[in-house]
Amino acid sequence: MYEGCRGASTLAREAPPAGGPPARPPTLRLRRRAASATISPMKRSRALKPLSSEHHQALLVAFQLKKGLAGHSESAGAPKDLPGLLALARRFDEKLFRAHARAEEELLGRYLTSADMRRLRGEHAELGRHLEDAKRASDGDLRASLSAYAELLERHVRWEERELFAYAEANVDSEALASIGGELERRLAMPRSDRKAAAS
Repeated sequence: MYEGCRGASTLAREAPPAGGPPARPPTLRLRRRAASATISPMKRSRALKPLSSEHHQALLVAFQLKKGLAGHSESAGAPKDLPGLLALARRFDEKLFRAHARAEEELLGRYLTSADMRRLRGEHAELGRHLEDAKRASDGDLRASLSAYAELLERHVRWEERELFAYAEANVDSEALASIGGELERRLAMPRSDRKAAAS
């Protein structure tokens, strides 16, 4: 469970024992946030923060797609119909993901193991295929393609955050990391309005 996240909201009050001290005030338990839309807190190098920031956007999109497909769009601020969900995924892909994926492959690729680089490129390509399938699909196939896209997007981001970036931070020297970070800032800098639009 994520730090600071607890179960459904409840108030619990215990009666004081006879002659004992007064009972503690009611304990408010915060409603648990959706795990799909969060990344476990971890220390991230400044150089890779531009990528991690966009990963939060990616997880939000995956969460909205899943909720929308499950019929709970209101709880996630997601579109209510399949065309709207497809538009959400396409907007995210065009405004954020394509440049993000290209930056990862071109800037981090030379420092990764061959297996990790194959997975990185393979999953980026697979996400694109799911989206292309969704563009051409009828309603039934569109739902399946969007579901596959959302599942892979979440799984891909979590792999990068938990394994790929940790490997890069441990194996790339500080000067090279700083150079990567500067280039990421240049490539991925987006107006705030565009970042919001990518996940709206």
